Amino acid sequence: MFFVPVVYAATEYKIADYWPFKEGAWWEFNDGKIEITGTEEINGINTFKYLDTGSCSDGDGSGGGEELHLVNDDTNGFGFFLQSEDESYSMVKLIEPYVKKGDKTKVSFKDSGDREQTTLVIKLQGTANVVVPAGKFKKCLRFSVKLKARHTDGTYSYSTERVYLAKGVGLVKVVSVKQSTEEDCTWGVGGRDVFNGIRELKDYSLAD
Repeated sequence: MFFVPVVYAATEYKIADYWPFKEGAWWEFNDGKIEITGTEEINGINTFKYLDTGSCSDGDGSGGGEELHLVNDDTNGFGFFLQSEDESYSMVKLIEPYVKKGDKTKVSFKDSGDREQTTLVIKLQGTANVVVPAGKFKKCLRFSVKLKARHTDGTYSYSTERVYLAKGVGLVKVVSVKQSTEEDCTWGVGGRDVFNGIRELKDYSLAD
């Protein structure tokens, strides 16, 4: 008698399905709002103008906001365009177009303003059911996001977050696991003492 080992293929997820962007779409959280304010073509790629007025975007909770050019499609995956001093753009890819549990992306880039060096490590840990004020979302993608920044004065700062994306909706929850300063965060709140370091979706509109 022969025994044939059963091999199960890991489930692959299309990242564009888990945070659909469309002009006019918005997501309201307990600390602010994310809006897609428009579109712009950069280097032949259609990008979305992404405005985050949450406490993470400006560090002090003033709600000033920060606008980025994000891309999320089947060819380029999920990322953003960074403008250099010469006003040219380069894309920073954060997540591949298709991902499965255990996949990890590591990227490093320099901020166009103060030129600090930032390194991000993003790993898909699996899926989880999430309950937030906006509702119950099943089988959300659960990412670990680790940030390390080297500042121009030679000092370092860091943060670690758990980020949850719901299929057909987008960002529903962020949990700040640890951070070295009040400003260190990627998609979460600016300080762990703000809302206990948890960002939760309250309401949203996909502009359909």
